[in-house]
This record gives sequence, structure tokens and C-alpha cells, in this order.
Amino acid sequence: MATHDVLKIAETAPFNRFHFGLLFWCSFIMMFDGYDLVIYGSVVPQLMEQWSLPAVHAGWMGSAALFGGIFGALTFGPLADRFGRRPVILLAFALSSLTALGNAFAWDAWSFAILRFITGIGLGGTIPNIVALINDMAPISRRNIMTTVMLGCYSLGALLSALVAMWVLPRFGWQYTFILAGAPLLTLPWMYRHLPESLPFLVACNRNAATALLCRIRPTVDVEKLRWPNQQAQRVAAPVSGLFTQGRAIKTLALWVGFGMCMLMVYGLNTWLPKIMVAGGYPLVSGLMFLVTLNLGSIVGALSSGWLADRWGCKPTLMVFLALAVASLCVLGIKPGFLLLNLMLLLAGAATVGSLAVIHAFAAQQYPTDIRSTGISWCSAIGRFGGVAGPALGGLMLSMNLTLQLNFILCSVPGIIALLVVAIVTRHKIEALPKVQLNDNLESCPPSPCSTGKSTTQAI
Repeated sequence: MATHDVLKIAETAPFNRFHFGLLFWCSFIMMFDGYDLVIYGSVVPQLMEQWSLPAVHAGWMGSAALFGGIFGALTFGPLADRFGRRPVILLAFALSSLTALGNAFAWDAWSFAILRFITGIGLGGTIPNIVALINDMAPISRRNIMTTVMLGCYSLGALLSALVAMWVLPRFGWQYTFILAGAPLLTLPWMYRHLPESLPFLVACNRNAATALLCRIRPTVDVEKLRWPNQQAQRVAAPVSGLFTQGRAIKTLALWVGFGMCMLMVYGLNTWLPKIMVAGGYPLVSGLMFLVTLNLGSIVGALSSGWLADRWGCKPTLMVFLALAVASLCVLGIKPGFLLLNLMLLLAGAATVGSLAVIHAFAAQQYPTDIRSTGISWCSAIGRFGGVAGPALGGLMLSMNLTLQLNFILCSVPGIIALLVVAIVTRHKIEALPKVQLNDNLESCPPSPCSTGKSTTQAI
């Protein structure tokens, strides 16, 4: 009797209602992650006035969420590989939304900063795991574009935060922007019901739930002809150490550097672009409009990079985007005419944010599913050091009173470093699970040793 491998059936399934639902919920989570992280920039002037904060203290309050994100990524990634993507995503999202809501009731700078740190923990635990979930479940032909569309919703959340702040701040005050940040808590019952668990995880841990989920992914599947991995196949016992075994050490270190450089460019440019342009002789109003242009390009880049990666592959697309980022930043340094200037700003925004989106998808494909959340989470955590360093290094650069051309050349250096380290990451086909003996049908398989005994509906 002909048999069909469970994971291959899912990987080759056509894009359908199930995949749309998966993309919707992951994009919804990402959009509010963007809102929660960026909203601080809109309310900081009122906070400084209300609590008489100096700029340095306000800056550290803003960094609290970034530092929390490092801790959250390092913690929640290994937990997801051990206990499943779904419960960890729900927990991290609930934590970030609840503490963002709590910011509305902060009574001083210290309470606000602590709540922002905890919000960052939730954000750091959410983003890498929804990237891993998308890569576990999306069809191979749509995997990259689903990942980058979902990541692009971060920019939509950032835009939403600006629009909400423009309408809410003058009417109700800064507290209400954070009350709205808690609104996603109302969606948790629907998210609990519809957000699926990772199929590779269920194949290893709960075969009944995996069968039900596979029927949602591909309703025409014949469960009598499924071929299952032997349940005695062992999962990686220590996911973090798995990042450095089986020839992954150099690859992991290269990805860490690549993430850090991409985040350094994105955060550095978004923080200091207006000041760089003003220092180069442009008026302040134009400097702010240049920032808007840069972020319009970032949305285009995040959405287009996945489409290209599905056609060219992640590594070629990533290297092209990094090269475009370097080239566009260098051209900006020669102070081009109005049309070329705005074109280069659009290209710089698209290339820098597009690179950050693609490198997430690229990293997800470098690790087997058993350590995928850990791999992406550690890449994200180490990369956030670059995000934290971006504003600081930009301030140091501006304090040196360099020319506009030299400022932009220095801004392009992280892109050159990222381009070099990505080039050394060798292409490697990742199997969904370790090589194991296969049984021919469902009935002959032994019961799963790690089955929780929960109902199939809850497990998926």
C-alpha cells in the first residue's frame, strides 16, 4: 500500500483557509508587538513634562523594553522547543499586553520602567516563536513570503501607534494609549481556540492531535496511508547546545553577527536620521519628513523581500538587500538632488528592514524544528544588542561633527559586515526531524510517550 510522509504532506499542501488563519493570527500578534514597542516614542514628551524627567532618564526608560526583549528571547525560545510553540506564544503575548495595559496606571518613572521591561520580556518571547511557527507550518512555496508579510505587520503596528497617539494624546492623555495596548487581551479566547500548535512538535508528542491538525492543513489526506516517524526518535535534550553541534557553530555565530548588524542599521537610522540630515544642512522639518519616507520604504521592503525570497532563495535575496542598503546609504552621503534623495531614502528603508525580515526567515531554515525556536530566539536576543547599540553609536558618531558623507559611510559599515558574515553561512537542507525508521500506517505505531492525554481540539 502506498504511504505518504506526514510532514511532506503538510509542506506541499496548497495555501488554504488554514494557512490564512495562521498568517492572520501571527500577523495580528506582530502588529500589536509593534504598537507596544513603538508607542513609547509618542508619549515620552508628556512623560518628561509630567514627571520632570531629564532626557537621559527618559532614554533609559525607552531602553527598558529592549533589554527585556533580550531576556524574553533567551528564556521563551528553549521553553517553546520543549513545551510547544502555542502555549509559549499565548503566555508571552498575554504578558506583554497585560503589562502594556499596566503602564497606564504607572505612578512614577520607576514603576513605568519596570512594566516596560516586563513588556519587553513578552515581546522578546513572542516574535521568534511566531517566526518559528510560521516556518513549521507554511507550505514550502509560500514560507518566505508568509514570514516577511507577518514581520511587516510590525511596521503597521508602529504606524497604528502614531495614528492613535495623534488622536488620543490631545484629548485623553498618554494613559489611554496604553489602555488601548491592552485591547488584544480580549482576543485571547479566540486565539486560544484557533492558533495551531506546530505540526512537527505534535508528530513527536501527540499523534492523535497531529492527525487532526493534518486534516485541517490538507482536508483530502487519507489517514490510513500516513507514514509516521518512529516515536523512539529522540528530540534534542539541550536546545541551546544544539546550536553549536553538528557543524552549526560557525553558522550560529555568523547569524548572530548578521542579526546584530541588521538591527543596528534599522534602530540607528530610525533614531538619528533626522539629526544626521539637519547636521548635513537640511531644515528640521525636512529631516522629519525624510524619516517618514524611510519608513514608507521599510513597509515596501518587508512585504517584497519575502516574495523575492520564495523565488530566489533566502540567502541570495538577503545578500542583494544588504548590498542595496550599503549602496543607498553611500549615495545619500553625496547629498543628491531632491528626487534621487527621496528615492535613496525609500531604497534604504526597504533594504534595511527587508534585510531584517529575510534574515529571520533565513535563520529559521538553518535549524531543525527541534531547536528552531531556540535558534531564532538566540539570534533575536543577540541581535537586540545591536538594536540597543544603534542609538548609542549614532550619538557618538554625531558628537564627532563628521561630514554628511562620512556619517552615511559609517552607517553603511554594519551592512558590509552583515554581507560578509551571511556569505559564509553554507546552504544546508534541514530535515524536519532526525533520520528515523518509518512505520507504514497509523495503527501499527506505538503510543506517543510524551502524549499529554489532552483532547485533540485543545492540543491544536
